[in-house]
Amino acid sequence: MRLFILAIILIGSVFTASAAPQSYHAGVARLSVPDATAPFDTVVFYPSDTQEVAWKAGPFSIAARLNAPVAEGQRFPVVLISHGHRGAPFSHRDLATRLARDGFIVILPTHIGDASGHPEAATPSQILEDRPRQAKEALDAALADPRFAQHADTARIGMIGYSAGGYTALILAGARPNFAYADTYCRSHDDLASCAQHAAGDAGPPVDLIAWQPPAEPRLKALVLMDPLAVMFDAAGLASVRIPTLLYRPDDDAYLNAQHNALAVAAGLPNPPQQVVVPGSHFVFVDPCPDAIADQAPLICKDATGVDRASVHRKMESEISAFLHAHL
Repeated sequence: MRLFILAIILIGSVFTASAAPQSYHAGVARLSVPDATAPFDTVVFYPSDTQEVAWKAGPFSIAARLNAPVAEGQRFPVVLISHGHRGAPFSHRDLATRLARDGFIVILPTHIGDASGHPEAATPSQILEDRPRQAKEALDAALADPRFAQHADTARIGMIGYSAGGYTALILAGARPNFAYADTYCRSHDDLASCAQHAAGDAGPPVDLIAWQPPAEPRLKALVLMDPLAVMFDAAGLASVRIPTLLYRPDDDAYLNAQHNALAVAAGLPNPPQQVVVPGSHFVFVDPCPDAIADQAPLICKDATGVDRASVHRKMESEISAFLHAHL
């Protein structure tokens, strides 16, 4: 018995030592990605040995050094982050910076047609079709870029998706949407946040959406979902998603109904995800807003009394980094 306990202690200490990430500085660079609709900007955060120098991107303060050289000596795991509806790459700048410091190359595409500061796509169905393609194109472009190609470990790729980015991540992980299923739900429920992008018409979902063949990214090895939009996935559609998954949801689901989104994903995945409930509502997963925009977007930026968004994020960043290091 004593030997058994000692063995467990030794195994635990080896895992802890191997899971502890090496500390780097964060670099950041931009690239333009070609696409059938329009080229789109992608931001890449990455490990660097060069001291960080903060800079401003519009109202956002970016702690990573612009165009710093990538740290030498090893290949780094890769993480793709998909922002939410009408969000932007810098909606998750702090998470990307933390992951870069912990030894990840982090790729954040701008989902043109569904991004802040850009015209909205003509139809919801275009958004639903464009998002996974754009994310996959951004990943391929970053991995082919001379700055990152020799530093990226393509055998260790994960993805993080928030809200509509969670839909995007599930698609690339192999989930198959059932838009008729979503249409049935949305016709019988007053659930604007869940149904704003489900693309139903008077006769049901558009024919082109029903016929759409979603792209998949078989290189994905781990998934982090932050209050994902998932009303279009039934259990059959989630059956092919078998990679390790960390699933976050807020304790207040008044904005995005948990039963038909996050909890439906948790129940439908063949391998139960690791679940974490955090204080706040749907928008708590967006990085704390700069003062310049906080008053202009209270729904997104203002939290309920007692919710400390910065503290929530510091805890999540540590959890996400540890999860990705354990599975990539």
